[in-house]
Amino acid sequence: MQETKETSLITKKDLRSVFWRSFTMQSSWSFDKMMAYGFMYSIEKPLRKIYPKDDDYFEALHRHTETFNITPHVSPFVIDLSVAMEQESINNLKVGLMGPLSGIGDSFFWGTFRVITAGIGIAFAQKGSILGALLYFFLYTAIHFLTKYITGNAGYKMGTRFLENS
Repeated sequence: MQETKETSLITKKDLRSVFWRSFTMQSSWSFDKMMAYGFMYSIEKPLRKIYPKDDDYFEALHRHTETFNITPHVSPFVIDLSVAMEQESINNLKVGLMGPLSGIGDSFFWGTFRVITAGIGIAFAQKGSILGALLYFFLYTAIHFLTKYITGNAGYKMGTRFLENS
């Protein structure tokens, strides 16, 4: 991918900010907007760089307050992809991706990986070892962090090519 002035606008520091802010997505969950305000908070810093004028910035923030709900583990993919698309002025991508990615994310994280790591932890806990709880926590958390980091970077790097390839 050729590096242009526009794509270099967002730095690794901005993407790290999105990564860390994505962990707060569920803290503002509501029945009408679900994770929309958490999504908006996650994308806030890159939007400020893309839209330096207040009116454009506030309009972009408002645009990201539409209903949004996704498996938190895969949310950085959609967030960073949205950042890349904002630079290209393409909107509403997140709405089309949240359903399919949640289906994949829910079945993997809640239905498979959580059960497997809990089973490993229970085997140790039944013997009275604190290692059971710690093992469950660290295994599950490690894959959660890795998935968020990898999918976030992949989403931003794919940018507009994601739609072209789809």
